[in-house]
Amino acid sequence: MDAAPTSPTLVPPPPKPLPARLLGWMGAEGPKLLASIVVLVLGFWIKDSVDLAIKQRQLDLSYTKEMLALLQQLTQEDDLGKLNNAAVVLASFGEPALPALLMELRRPDLHAVAATRGLEAMAVREPDTLCRVLPPLLLKRNQHYDLTAHRALLGLIGDNGCRKALPQLRRYRDLVTAAVAGKPAELRERIGGDIAAPAEAYPRLKQAVDDAIANLE
Repeated sequence: MDAAPTSPTLVPPPPKPLPARLLGWMGAEGPKLLASIVVLVLGFWIKDSVDLAIKQRQLDLSYTKEMLALLQQLTQEDDLGKLNNAAVVLASFGEPALPALLMELRRPDLHAVAATRGLEAMAVREPDTLCRVLPPLLLKRNQHYDLTAHRALLGLIGDNGCRKALPQLRRYRDLVTAAVAGKPAELRERIGGDIAAPAEAYPRLKQAVDDAIANLE
């Protein structure tokens, strides 16, 4: 006699995840609570973002005021020690300080000496910035920089590992070599101010560019 068929064993459904059970327990109030939590989190996030933006703006204004004070000191001061201090502190602001320091480098007096100190200080922190900005200045036909400034630029480029500037330095050396040979026209398009003793000045400039190239090769 055949055995009576057994009924299949019922497998209980897996338990619902905790969030689903909580929502079921809260009923219609669940979505409202979730919406409130989302609004609260967004509110805190937006507030933090706004506070951060305000603080950043305040910091930018503080830096701007400090830079303006240093610029005023740098342009008006006549004491070399104070000028050097102002230029070095200004250099700590990084690339934003470059235009001011380069403007001071154009002045044929103690301000240019201080500007060189400032650029040297900047090179300690941001050599790549100087290596990108300074070499093209030697070849521009704007006559913004006198012979002393050109020597200062060569020193800064050569002393700070600007190896990518070698093609520009070699082109510049060709111009200086031509000037030493009595053909200064192209070089003079790039150097501002009078050159009192070209027979001495051009060889000294050639020595400066030779030294810069030797440092980088």
